[in-house]
Amino acid sequence: RIGNTSNVMLQSFYWRDTLPAAVRLDKVVTGTYNFPGTYKIVYRVNNTGDYRTLADSLSTSRNYTLAASPTALGLAANERVTEIMFVFGQVPGGFSQVEAPILHCKAVSGLTAGSSFVNVADVGGTHDGVWVQAVSRWVTTVYGKPTPLPKTGY
Repeated sequence: RIGNTSNVMLQSFYWRDTLPAAVRLDKVVTGTYNFPGTYKIVYRVNNTGDYRTLADSLSTSRNYTLAASPTALGLAANERVTEIMFVFGQVPGGFSQVEAPILHCKAVSGLTAGSSFVNVADVGGTHDGVWVQAVSRWVTTVYGKPTPLPKTGY
């Protein structure tokens, strides 16, 4: 759940997902949030440190679906999105998602059955100039295609 669970205003509030090399971003569903305002979504690719803007002036009350595939973003063959960040700016205590945002990703081909990769997301903001952050990590295990059963009978 994305939000400011404190009772104080946070500045520079953001939610960021650092995407593992095993996936490619395809689509972003922004979700909705309980405080009126606007925000932007930026992303970073593997061969540059600069953020690029995916969308700006998004309303916290609208749920958008944004194309974010390598083709839609005009990425070169050797580029991939490594980070995507929702930048909200100032949010009050109690700010939170209403409809959950979703990042649709596709696994790269050739992943080995039994292997795994880690996704990391963090959220944070500042209060009186001090950063307050939370980090979440989860592991995805790759499963192979089931082996078909042998044909028997007639």
